[in-house]
Amino acid sequence: LAAFASGGCASASSGGGRGRAAAAGKAPAKRKAPRTHLHAELVRNRRDPNPSPKVAVRDALAALAQGEASGTCEAVEALLARSGEERVPEDWQRRYKTGAQVYWDHFYEERTVNFFKDRHYLREEFAELMPEEVLQDPKQWIDHLEVAEATPAPASREALLAAMRGRLVVLEVGCAVGNGILPLLRFNSGLFGIACDLSPVAVRFLREKEEFGCGRCLAFPSDITRGAGEQPTAEHEALESVVPEACVDFVTLLFVLSAIDPQMHRNVIRRLHSRLRPGGLALFRDYGRGDLAQLRFAPGHWLGGDLFVRGDGTLAAFFTVEQLCADFEAEGFEVVECEYRRNEIVNRGTGVRMPRVWVQGKFRRKS
Repeated sequence: LAAFASGGCASASSGGGRGRAAAAGKAPAKRKAPRTHLHAELVRNRRDPNPSPKVAVRDALAALAQGEASGTCEAVEALLARSGEERVPEDWQRRYKTGAQVYWDHFYEERTVNFFKDRHYLREEFAELMPEEVLQDPKQWIDHLEVAEATPAPASREALLAAMRGRLVVLEVGCAVGNGILPLLRFNSGLFGIACDLSPVAVRFLREKEEFGCGRCLAFPSDITRGAGEQPTAEHEALESVVPEACVDFVTLLFVLSAIDPQMHRNVIRRLHSRLRPGGLALFRDYGRGDLAQLRFAPGHWLGGDLFVRGDGTLAAFFTVEQLCADFEAEGFEVVECEYRRNEIVNRGTGVRMPRVWVQGKFRRKS
């Protein structure tokens, strides 16, 4: 399997042209951003020296303030309805939904490992993953994993099963560059992590991190909406080809389903169900319907329902508790808990208050 064959530290030639350019002492050539239907607008904005008025942001904040003052949701619901707004053309919708890899690859090529912060909140929010000493003081500082000598990731199915034996196993779907899986491995020395992401670029950055050499992690590119024989490239591996059936104790879904066409959500949940052992937990956190990020989308980004596309071509779906519970229950899970989490972030420079909404849930695979 490709996942096992390339499971160790990345070689100097990983990344194709990037590795060859580095070997030759040249900076890698910067790739052009993949096209979106908003390309003409972006070019026009770059040429205009005057900053465009953030009308959508202003309207979103005004609607939230009005709702808070009146105790109703009418102003927010009016924005969510997108009344009179045209959807993104169907041909572009298909491109964003089925060709997401090129947009995410470019995202990570541009931002490398510096965009996302480590998810330290997992210690408190998903205590099931933590040992007792961390639960007693979940805010304590945890140093980086000490790796005196890099240990290769498992190189075969047999080696993977041996590495998992006697440990709790967590599968992180949409691992990005490791800001979720690596903190979990730091916090709990009894964990083994399996991590996958649609973007081979993100997986490469994860494998290049020193902590990945701890010997308790396997990472591979995978399109989790597709099975074996349907993956987008030869580098990708289907989840079923790498992760043994019914062997995972926990699956984490941290802001990943929102990047996938909602029509495929049940398919993804079904696949994860088959990898979890009976009684295993799926741990979920993602954008909630009515979040500021949804309300401030300007016209031209709406794909229908609660699905949008960002300016860089990546998708952003927003969830309700009711729909999420229905999807998990339909695929053989019971709801342990599922609720909205609300927070308020204050811009220190402007003093603007920005209400945020997330959905957080825990779902148990039925026996």
